[in-house]
Amino acid sequence: MSARHDDNDGSDIFWPGYVDATTNLILNLLFLLTILIVAVFMFALELGRSSKQPATQQPPIVEQQKPPVSASATDAMSENVALKREIKRLNMLLAQRAAQDVQSAGSAQTIEAKFDMPKPLKGIDVTNSYESEVVVRFENDAVAFTPDEHAQLTELLAPVAASQKAGIYVEVPVGFSEARRMGFYRAMSVRNILIEMLMPSENIDISVLEGNENPNASVVRVRAY
Repeated sequence: MSARHDDNDGSDIFWPGYVDATTNLILNLLFLLTILIVAVFMFALELGRSSKQPATQQPPIVEQQKPPVSASATDAMSENVALKREIKRLNMLLAQRAAQDVQSAGSAQTIEAKFDMPKPLKGIDVTNSYESEVVVRFENDAVAFTPDEHAQLTELLAPVAASQKAGIYVEVPVGFSEARRMGFYRAMSVRNILIEMLMPSENIDISVLEGNENPNASVVRVRAY
């Protein structure tokens, strides 16, 4: 009896062998891998079907067309153009009226200067001779005189220079610093001519005043004391 059980064939061991355990593990992994592949395939198939469905069509964007210009709008545009022309005409009339007022304000001498520093030299258009006052009217951005204007103004300022004391006045709009600066430069140009005519600089009074009604910074008045 004892000799029959001493053959050591392993029949009395109940644990599975290494090969059997490894085989079972591989089979289980293959089963799980097959299920995963089938699931991924089904998911990809469903995703492909959903992507092939046509997208929801959006209503076409209707281009907004500008409404046709009505007759009233056309009339308003025409009226606007007419108003601009009327304003331009009135401004020209006011400028002419201001020039006439300067000429008829009493005995005065008027000279118009057109010299513009960045532009070529220009001559004098109009020169009016009077007695007690010299009015120098500058045009555009002019702040100096041409040689001909300088000679003509020197002749007109001779009575003022003979008095050895003069006042130079410029009226500028209220609050306009640029107009004030231009008016001061123009007054200094006239002052320099008086100094060249040997009038003492301390006897020349320059006043840049703020006018209330239609001031014109291009007009410089010179009066003898």
